[in-house]
Amino acid sequence: MNKKNIQEKQLELRTWLKKIGLSQNEFAAIFLEETYEYVTDEEIEKFQESFKKQLTRKSTKPERIEAYLEYLYTTEKFKEAGYIRPRSVSDDILDPITEKMMKKISKELTEKIES
Repeated sequence: MNKKNIQEKQLELRTWLKKIGLSQNEFAAIFLEETYEYVTDEEIEKFQESFKKQLTRKSTKPERIEAYLEYLYTTEKFKEAGYIRPRSVSDDILDPITEKMMKKISKELTEKIES
């Protein structure tokens, strides 16, 4: 995954958090508390700062962002907001130009539906 794709995934995660009404700090705390059996307030604060940096740093590993997205899709807050996990299947069926156009159309449709 190149840096542009990583930035898109970071933006996707930030956008979903806004849509469901979770701050970055709230999500980071929930993620950490659900991932580990016992965490201290100090560990939560440290992770919250790290999480914020991961959402802006171009060197963040894509697997990390994917893990956050996968977790987000399973949260009650996500389900309560009435969303379902987005699915995207590419498998290189479309050429890159067509795929880019389809993403643009999908984005425009989503924006129209939400407004």
